[in-house]
Parts: sequence; structure tokens; C-alpha cells
Amino acid sequence: MNHDEWLERAEIYVLGALDGEELNQFEAHLASHCPLCEDHLRESREALVQLPRSLAPVEPPRSVKAELLKRIAPEAKVPISDRSRFRWLWLGVGAGALAAGLLIVVSWNLIAARNQLRELQAQIAGLQTQVAQREELIRFLSDPQVRIVNLAGLPPSPGARGQLLWNPLSRAGLLLVTGLPPIPADNAYELWGIAGAEPVPAGVFVVNEGGLALFRLPALPESKSFDKFAVTLEPAGGVPQPTGSMVLLGSL
Repeated sequence: MNHDEWLERAEIYVLGALDGEELNQFEAHLASHCPLCEDHLRESREALVQLPRSLAPVEPPRSVKAELLKRIAPEAKVPISDRSRFRWLWLGVGAGALAAGLLIVVSWNLIAARNQLRELQAQIAGLQTQVAQREELIRFLSDPQVRIVNLAGLPPSPGARGQLLWNPLSRAGLLLVTGLPPIPADNAYELWGIAGAEPVPAGVFVVNEGGLALFRLPALPESKSFDKFAVTLEPAGGVPQPTGSMVLLGSL
């Protein structure tokens, strides 16, 4: 559990609303003398104490006071001198309840803000990854050594197409596939570099529901000179030699 979650539990713990296994876990964590949680717990308690003092006194309705007096002493009359004490008692109860309510609202707002911050950070990280991938693709395409290999679909997927961007010097490549059907989880598409009559494994990939895939080739052997590339349907994880049907084929 990260510290954001411990701090959220600290705010609930101060209000006395933490129970069950969460209460046991939090008290066990406090027993480890975590300085962050101890400081946050102390600050939350101080805030709870200070909130009633910052609020204007609130006098409860007369009907509420009358009903309370009836329940405390149905047959006794409350002396006038005692009314002020009841009044201040109710003022303290009302202010304390209002303070607790405000602290709950503030705590939940903090929790919501932290969750939104984590979501924004995840979105930013995703955008940064996309930008980095696009920049890398632009650099790759700018290399004059890059060759485009068109792969045509074979039965049973004659409408499928593939384009392999292949750099024979750096042995780097990117494969873009369209039109291949999605496959079960225990299967995968495997790319092969063919040197003469020898197929060399070049990685496995899957397509999305629309039949699309963008796949980066692993480093291929420098000792092999490829003149063709092909894609076959294989068991998940790939195989050292082709065993399934060929679905794409193209030549340099």
C-alpha cells in the first residue's frame, strides 16, 4: 500500500470512522512509527480541535431543547440558572458536529483530488509515451537505408496486408498489419525473416479487434541476409520453426 492510501486512512481514523480489518492494518502501521503518518495524524487531530473554535455559536431550535429537557427529567422543572448551561452544552454539541462534518467533507475532497491527480499523471505518461514513439518512428523513416517490404495476404485472409519498414544495416524494423482476424489467447502471429530457404524467428504479435497491429522487430542476426518476410499463425509465445499456416508473405 502506498503512502497516499495510508494518509487517507489517517484522516478517517481521526474521525473514528475506521473499523474492521482496515482499522487493524492502520494501527499496525502506526506501531511501526512511520513519521509521515504520525505527522499527518497529529495535524488532522489539531485541525479537528481548531475547527469548532473558528465557528460562530449556533443556538439549537427551542423545540429541540424542550424535547431534550422532557426526556432528561419528564417531571422536573429546570431552574432558570441551569438554562445557560444547557444552552452552552447544545452550542458545543452543534459546533462539534458541524466541525466533524466539515472535516469529513475536506477529507473526501482531498481523496478525490489525489485520485484526479493520479489519473492526470497516468494520462500525461501515456501522452509522453505516444510522443516518444512518434518521434522514434519519424527518425526511423528519415533513415535512407530503410526499405519498405509489402506483405500480401494469403488464404484464409486474402484481404490482409502488411508493410515492413526494414533497415538491413541496423537490423531494425517496424511491421504494420491490417486485416488479420483476431485469434484466441493461446495463439499468436509470428513474423519470420527468410534467408534463402531458412526461416528465422522475428518475434510474435497479436492484432486488435479491428485486425490492426504495429510491431517492433527484435534484433535479428547480422549473419543472415533476408530476401523475404512472412507471417504464420502459431501457438502463443512463438516457435523456433514454422508449424502453422502462412497468412502474409512479401519480398525485398
